[in-house]
Amino acid sequence: MATSIVDYKIVARPNNSLSPKKTVNIVALLALFSLSVAIAFGFAGAWMVFPFAGLELLALAYAFYFIHCHADDYESITISGDRLAIEKHYYKNTSQVVFHRYWARVVLRETPSGEHRLWLRSHGKEVEVGHFMNNRQRLALARQLQMRTGAFH
Repeated sequence: MATSIVDYKIVARPNNSLSPKKTVNIVALLALFSLSVAIAFGFAGAWMVFPFAGLELLALAYAFYFIHCHADDYESITISGDRLAIEKHYYKNTSQVVFHRYWARVVLRETPSGEHRLWLRSHGKEVEVGHFMNNRQRLALARQLQMRTGAFH
């Protein structure tokens, strides 16, 4: 069985500083507050507050559920020998693209807002990387990849 030595590897993940238990606690606390306000308005005769409070809580719960579903998302770039592998995991889907290391091109594109988007290109295929990074981190990654791959565009 052949073993491969990894020359360079970077894994980028979204910031997940809130544990699932803390998430439930926050949603429960916000629900308690919202329902308390709705009940107070209901006693004052504004009963139409209840459906809107319910919709607000559903939207809040969905937002936290969406964040929880994407807590395990990641992007991985691995350079091993003459292989450059990009693996992306979004929600339940994992995809992998493999390029020849020395034929891969690092492409930076500036958006109208001044942000840079980072792409790896080879043989007509392009893969965007750096979704979980800020602009400064993407530029640093582009420099690192430029030193380890082919030309820089």
